[in-house]
Amino acid sequence: MERKIWTAAELEKMTPAERREISRAAVVTDPAEIPPETMEWARKVALDHIASTEQSTS
Repeated sequence: MERKIWTAAELEKMTPAERREISRAAVVTDPAEIPPETMEWARKVALDHIASTEQSTS
């Protein structure tokens, strides 16, 4: 499903409540909606971070 890209001009014409609703609706809560390449990128970033910050136990 393609989401609308709002311009600054469109957002400036809206009420604060309308802008809050657009922001709320943009939050993805179902992992099935996240593209696989985005999930893989996020997984790599997380694993790289863990590897760089974890202390070695050996």
